[in-house]
Amino acid sequence: MVRVKKERPVLDVTNISLEEWLSMVFTYKEKRKYRFIDFRFPTDAHAAEYLASAELRSESETKHLIRSFLIPPGVQGHDHQFFRHWIDNGYLAQMIDTNEYARRLVKNEGWEGLTWILDLLPDWPQHALDALDAFIRAHTLYLSDDRIWGLCDAISIIRHKYLLSSNPRDILNDVSSRDFEFLIAALFRRQKYHAKVTKQSRDGGADVICSSIDTPIKQKILIECKHHTGTVGVEVIRKLAGVVSETGATSGWVVTSSKFSSPAVEFASATGRIQLLDYVALNLKFNEYFGARWSERLPSLISEEQRNQVNQAAEVS
Repeated sequence: MVRVKKERPVLDVTNISLEEWLSMVFTYKEKRKYRFIDFRFPTDAHAAEYLASAELRSESETKHLIRSFLIPPGVQGHDHQFFRHWIDNGYLAQMIDTNEYARRLVKNEGWEGLTWILDLLPDWPQHALDALDAFIRAHTLYLSDDRIWGLCDAISIIRHKYLLSSNPRDILNDVSSRDFEFLIAALFRRQKYHAKVTKQSRDGGADVICSSIDTPIKQKILIECKHHTGTVGVEVIRKLAGVVSETGATSGWVVTSSKFSSPAVEFASATGRIQLLDYVALNLKFNEYFGARWSERLPSLISEEQRNQVNQAAEVS
């Protein structure tokens, strides 16, 4: 006699604690006693509590939870409804010709899966977010509300864990002022600029000169780097503003591993051409373009940019 597998009961997890729910999520599915919501946070309260502590949670736990929220490969339950609707209304042939999702359903392949984005973490969080955003845009019509919420929850976790994570300022203490300039040049290079670190004797009144690549309107950005622990005053901003005006540069940036005085912030805002980047904002930029583990990769990031500068000089000569 064939034994019929008994369906596990459904458990309402909206009223249990975050840690209880996480314990259930991290239990192998074969060993679970209940079926429950595990592909998104059960409530907004659960989400808020987790995100508030995301930076402190382990890498393995974070990735496990994100994996639970991502679309797995294969056919999902609601996919059959779309397939039946296309057949009943005579749309199937048209959908196969125009839609990859429909073609996969015909082959009983369903979703190709999203778990590969975990390989982008922690070093490429913005790429992971871009991939998720593109996936949602391409498949909004075919995803259930629950699955969209789950993907949005995954986006929130990645943002809080990897993009908004903070690193103490003293991480940069062992970096020389010159190496700090190379680091800033590397940051702008990641943002698709051509970056040149000037000679220490100064070339054009800036530490780094950036120009846009393949843009209709050519941009020239002058960057002043201030790597110290003291507050950067308004004098530095005034001087760069003058150089920007004299050279016809598009804009100027003052980047510091410290902070700016209130008069400096006010003056920069009034010019409309000078941007300020203090350590708090710089940390977020580093997270975005270098990955959350940038503090562990400082020597390699600096040496890579030094090689880029040598190669650039060789190409010019």
